[in-house]
Amino acid sequence: MARALEWSRPLDERTTGHAVDYATRSAEAALTRGEASIAVRIARQLGLAQPGIAAHRELLDRALAVLDQASDFIARHSGSSDPDTVEAVAAAHLARGDLMTASQLWLSLAKGDSSRADAFLSFAWCMARAGNNESAEAIVTHLSRLTSHPKIDAVSMMIAMARGDFDGALLQAQKALAGDPGAHVWLPLGPVFHSTGVANEASFALGMRLEDLSAVLHLYEVGQNVQAGRNREAIAGADVALALIPDDRWASMFKIMALMACEDKLGAAQAQASLAAATGARLDVLTRLIDLLFDASAHQQVVDLGRIVRERLPEHSALLSTIAHAASHVVEMDLADEILCSLEPLAETIVKAGLSPFMVLAMTDEPAIQRIASERRGRTLPGPTEPLDVPLPLPPAPGERLRIGYFSNDFHNHATLKLLTEALECTDRHRFEVIAYSYDAHAEDAERVRLKAAVDRFEDVTMLTETETARLIRRDGIHVLVDLKGYTGGSRLSLLKYRAAPIQVNWLGYPGTYGLAEADYIIADPFIIPTEAEAGYSEAVARLPDCYQPNRRSREVVAAPTREMVGLPETGFVFASFNHVYKVGGTLFAAWMEILKGVPGSVLWLLSKDPAIGERLRARAEAHGVDPSRLVFGPVMDNEYHLARYNLVDLALDTYPVGSHTTASDALWMGAPLLALSGRSFVSRVSGSILRAAGMEQLIATSFDEYKAKAIAIGNDRGTAQALRETLLRTRQSVPLFDPDRFSAHLGLAYEGMVEIWRRGEAPHSFDVPAIDAVAARSVEVA
Repeated sequence: MARALEWSRPLDERTTGHAVDYATRSAEAALTRGEASIAVRIARQLGLAQPGIAAHRELLDRALAVLDQASDFIARHSGSSDPDTVEAVAAAHLARGDLMTASQLWLSLAKGDSSRADAFLSFAWCMARAGNNESAEAIVTHLSRLTSHPKIDAVSMMIAMARGDFDGALLQAQKALAGDPGAHVWLPLGPVFHSTGVANEASFALGMRLEDLSAVLHLYEVGQNVQAGRNREAIAGADVALALIPDDRWASMFKIMALMACEDKLGAAQAQASLAAATGARLDVLTRLIDLLFDASAHQQVVDLGRIVRERLPEHSALLSTIAHAASHVVEMDLADEILCSLEPLAETIVKAGLSPFMVLAMTDEPAIQRIASERRGRTLPGPTEPLDVPLPLPPAPGERLRIGYFSNDFHNHATLKLLTEALECTDRHRFEVIAYSYDAHAEDAERVRLKAAVDRFEDVTMLTETETARLIRRDGIHVLVDLKGYTGGSRLSLLKYRAAPIQVNWLGYPGTYGLAEADYIIADPFIIPTEAEAGYSEAVARLPDCYQPNRRSREVVAAPTREMVGLPETGFVFASFNHVYKVGGTLFAAWMEILKGVPGSVLWLLSKDPAIGERLRARAEAHGVDPSRLVFGPVMDNEYHLARYNLVDLALDTYPVGSHTTASDALWMGAPLLALSGRSFVSRVSGSILRAAGMEQLIATSFDEYKAKAIAIGNDRGTAQALRETLLRTRQSVPLFDPDRFSAHLGLAYEGMVEIWRRGEAPHSFDVPAIDAVAARSVEVA
């Protein structure tokens, strides 16, 4: 949010006056509609922003008096069975901000008397306020068929706003006001409509800006510190506000942003936990806590908290998908499968609720469904509110150097950079100028130093807004901007909505479509996205002839360990999968157990960060009738030690539907043959593409039966496994997979193809990049 507001601009008296007036009207509206706790919070915020103002103190006193009355009423009447009294007790809980208790009381009334539409509507109001839009929407959809009421339109407006559908929200606001000019008391943006007397796009946009400004008026300096990177000062300032207003979500948000910028993810989760406690464990706050815990990789805590929250939000699909994904990270496979089944049909759930596109990659192998998830999420990404004041560059003249920009927060010791740097080093500087735009907070390391030497310029845009970054990229005259993140952690994918460059490309960081109209191309290859599969992608496809993944021609590796050193038995065939455990679902694990049964004396070598995960997998192996000791676990290690382990691997087993990427090319470089299971989606076909570029197509399976049969056959024929290893080691300096010069030449042809299409005035469209040896052959023939 800090990027969306201009924190560096000082507040003038007129702006402050507008914000204070809006905040005051919002507090009065909250009192009118019976939500005194909101009025208390706003009054305290105003007191912090403008100490000593009598009107602010009077507003706080009135709001506190209502809270006291509500508390007294609850104390005297809780437990009553009289419907009218229950209604009043529910209203008292709403006044105190206890949405969950209020909602359950109204739900009990509605269930006891189905004619009480008012109770159903009040329940829906609480659900929308608490962020449970699925429950709220189901009720208002049903009620709207039976009756009309401004409050129904108001709840519908809140749901539309949560989805990012601001046009729809405006229409619902207009309906509410048409039905009742006083309906503004039910609308979050009511004070603006009330003061202007009209609900239109201008007043709606004004209300959104004032809502932001009035909410953070007391935190303006904190916001400036966040934007300037003064994170410790921001945390201290937020703590001052939270000491007085523990349920101040903006103060909590700024603190969390600063903690995240300091890479203190657990501290951010603790700050959200404090907010959850202060707000009476509102489910929207708890769901945010779950998101932060997930981001901090506290997956077991997500599962433990999720089991509780899930009971109260059984239809909150986005939350359930996060819990399921966390469960897969700690191999709670049954829980993950149970939740995923509840989300079917998946396409309908995505359209209705919007699931994380990254998580959807692990839920289905169907590109069409993955596209739905990306398009749904893409519609919620913020974009510019007005045209940029820096024009896009014109098409370059033939022979002019193309300017290529790479945008990422992974320009440090990260898998993406390990794959990419050598290809950048091989880039033809006579044809291309390359600029890296970085937005991460990592310290300088050897990988970044090497990257800086490989590009013409390195720009740190961490502290720039999307508008400022887009202006910079346009001023630099970038012809092709390549986003290397997509829907992965810390992404700033919304930059593409600002049309920072004439050609914008999806490549390498996210194995799927962006679903954005502003993403023109996706770089793939003929195996990953064959022509008949293009409908699963919103982008035009630029197909490199070998593999879409770049690679280094060498890696740092220490001496190979002995089997005893890593806990392997002295003899027996070694299967291995050094992938993240979240990629291992129940069906895949069952296939692995059948493979072990089919190869006597063999073992399966896996990575494990937590002994509890190993114990769960061993218990699951025993349930499949496999001796648990045949599962061997290794720790996460520095890359040079990790790679050395592949010397002991006879056959690496790929995962599905999320397959190996860097893990696959690492295995092949080290001479460990990899068995792939390729499906239909980008993410499930990467390892097959890598094998194809390594000359190992025979190790690509297309069904579980074929996958198991191939693994068992190789496992029972050590000679075949050894021959595969020898071939990989003998050919790794000559196969396309490990030839960065060849890859860079093909990538350059892809960029030139995109620019030529632009130069001709054509819309982006798919094309195949010819192999450089084919180009050379044609040149000879012409000569």
